[in-house]
Amino acid sequence: MNCMSIAGEHQNKAYADVNPFKKYDAAGTWYPSDLKTRCKVDEYLDWQHLNTRAHGVGYYMNKVLVPMMKGSPPDMALVEKHEKEMGRVEELFASYFLGDKPFITGNTPTIADLQAATEFEQPQAAGYTLAKTTKEYLERVREAVGAEMYDSLHEAPKELAKKALQ
Repeated sequence: MNCMSIAGEHQNKAYADVNPFKKYDAAGTWYPSDLKTRCKVDEYLDWQHLNTRAHGVGYYMNKVLVPMMKGSPPDMALVEKHEKEMGRVEELFASYFLGDKPFITGNTPTIADLQAATEFEQPQAAGYTLAKTTKEYLERVREAVGAEMYDSLHEAPKELAKKALQ
């Protein structure tokens, strides 16, 4: 069952029948049942905390959010640190997690791909230039999710960055 948690769809009765915690999407098709594939998803989800999340979101926060909240210019030393690390993260992501596959686990996108896409979209929204491989990957995820839904999910951080960076 798919739902838009940002719109509160995870709080309705029909969704509660699938996921009584009503916190986020039920596993469904995004979390594979095959154990080997699930291990690869979990491996990425463990790795991302100190890599795509730390540096992708770190770049976005230090270039967009912190300056907006403080009303001061970004700390460019921090922005540049995250920018440098993003280059390393992208290389490792492409070589280890993707290799010659379209998605992290193969030919079908999973929750790991949705998470990765979000964490690459945020720094890009703040002006970070993604590698060609990463851009192509994001386009595959966008196509798999559906352009309209994908774009709507990433609209808020993009608009916020656009406003902050004017």
